[in-house]
Amino acid sequence: MQNAPSLVKARRSSERGLTLVELMASVAIVGLLAMVGSVSVKKYIASSKTSEAIRMIGSIKAAQETMKDETYAYLNVSSGINDFYPNNPKPGRQKMNFPGTVGDGRAKWDMLGIHEDAPVLFVYACTAGLAGEKAEPGTGITVKNWPGTMDRPWYVVKAKADVDGDGADTVYLAASFAGEIFSANE
Repeated sequence: MQNAPSLVKARRSSERGLTLVELMASVAIVGLLAMVGSVSVKKYIASSKTSEAIRMIGSIKAAQETMKDETYAYLNVSSGINDFYPNNPKPGRQKMNFPGTVGDGRAKWDMLGIHEDAPVLFVYACTAGLAGEKAEPGTGITVKNWPGTMDRPWYVVKAKADVDGDGADTVYLAASFAGEIFSANE
């Protein structure tokens, strides 16, 4: 009969539950996992947004090369490398239809053959020039070893948007004389 009190005592300690330290450790682990998860989700969302720009730049590059094959010159679509289309006051925060409206630069994009059925998050610019003219990357991006005056016809295409809402534009840039797509604030 002496074992009865120790049996009751063992039962009470097993029913007691978590200590405060155990509970705090559990909360800290859950908080850490939530933080890591939210950072991963934000990166995934930003990556999905920037894929539009990379795809559209690829389409514009292909259209420019087709234009050169047919006409022996690239098409100067924008009045300047920082003259973006469509006219979206908040690129990255709202989407706009790419076809835009007549008179806002649409005709040259149509001539180049660039059409997008879904609204776009980024705005785009594309300039072109002849041999002997200077190709500019424009503002918002710095590219090391950017050439000065070109020795052949050229084009430069640029996309920008504030994809994460921090006030800094994500900028992508490609050119006929460069095989890669440059980026800033990606």
